[in-house]
Amino acid sequence: MKSGKTAVVGVLVAAALTLAGCSSSDSGSAPTGGSSSSGSGEKITLEFVNWDGGMDKVVAAWNAANPNVQVKLTKPSGTGYTLYNKLITNNKAGTNPDITQVEYQALPALIANQVVVPIDDYVKGLDTKYDKAALSQVQFEGKTYGVPQNVCPMVFFYRKDVFDQLGLKAPATWDEYAATAAALKKAAPKKFIGNFTAADPGWFAGLAQQAGANWWKADGDTWSVNINDAASKKVADYWDGLIKKGLVSPQPNWSAQWNTDMNNGTLVGWVGAQWGPNQLPSIAKDTAGKWAAVPLPAWTAGDKTVGIWGGETEAVTANSKHPAEAAKFIEWMNSSEEGMSILVKDVQAFPASKQGQELPALKTPPPFMSNQPDYNTLMATVSANVRSFDIWGPNANVTFDAYSNAFGAALQNKTALSGALDTMQEATVSDMKKLGFQVAG
Repeated sequence: MKSGKTAVVGVLVAAALTLAGCSSSDSGSAPTGGSSSSGSGEKITLEFVNWDGGMDKVVAAWNAANPNVQVKLTKPSGTGYTLYNKLITNNKAGTNPDITQVEYQALPALIANQVVVPIDDYVKGLDTKYDKAALSQVQFEGKTYGVPQNVCPMVFFYRKDVFDQLGLKAPATWDEYAATAAALKKAAPKKFIGNFTAADPGWFAGLAQQAGANWWKADGDTWSVNINDAASKKVADYWDGLIKKGLVSPQPNWSAQWNTDMNNGTLVGWVGAQWGPNQLPSIAKDTAGKWAAVPLPAWTAGDKTVGIWGGETEAVTANSKHPAEAAKFIEWMNSSEEGMSILVKDVQAFPASKQGQELPALKTPPPFMSNQPDYNTLMATVSANVRSFDIWGPNANVTFDAYSNAFGAALQNKTALSGALDTMQEATVSDMKKLGFQVAG
């Protein structure tokens, strides 16, 4: 990797994510695009790539109010890093869309490869609408590359009907989680309180964040990588102990067997995230109204810190000929009351902004959680105490791939899960050095 790219990412400094409070723009007003970047005021069309269902409703609302700045929505052929790698490849050819969806952990890689550009020249006053903690996920080197769209705090879902029947309470700490897992196994030997998944690196990353891990740090052009740090190994060892005692299932999330176990009551708990009720209908369709959500168990009683699992923004690409209009669309979608309301209703996003979390659309719970009227209030409360890594690395995709391979092998071979973290560390550092990044140690 060229030294210029190294410098761009090497000095990224992102504060821990707390997403505590921000205001939406021009609440209740009709969406309006910015002045044309060309200054001619001609009718333009912005290409927007996004894989979220319901995003067409957001685009339709904007287009209805902005006849001269139309947005054309396209769903990519692949999501996540399949899309990001394509964007990196197409950047030099100049064929990227004006706007792209991007998950928080992938933004540093797109900045490093100069795929996306800052929007500070086109969107003013974000610091008066969002606090520094919220913007830290999209601000690097003092420049802003998006507007935070959503926040996905990790929580614990459990089958309240089963817990009540067996006289069990939802655990408030990880010690209580282990004790409840044992009590459940004694009372109902065929049931599990949850599972450990080798299919979801973001899941484990969120648990490591809660424990205090910081997998990447940057000092000037030099990176430090600490994926196998003490906090992460504590998390791995904890789940290793539960697996070896037969207290949690080793079935990965999203597998056919996991879906079956979630639906038939074999699994009566799930360490998930805010968006869980959006997925549960297709996973455990026969259990609607039987689940409840509580804050993620804490390592120390009373500590409210939780990690995140997911979250995204939109970014303007370097190929866009209309960055001003593209940035204004992003601002409207993620900051205005109208834009956020549509995101809540049709995309099922949970807004990053505190004002967004108080929208009327969130006064009722998700249909699958109709038995918990305060579901969204709980999510807003939990969101005030989330933290991410101080910074995501420029090759998080390699780290995530290494997670799935190494943890999957550890489960199959019945070796220590903490050893998988060493494998992730080696794979990440090796790849960064190959790309030309300076890595300490």
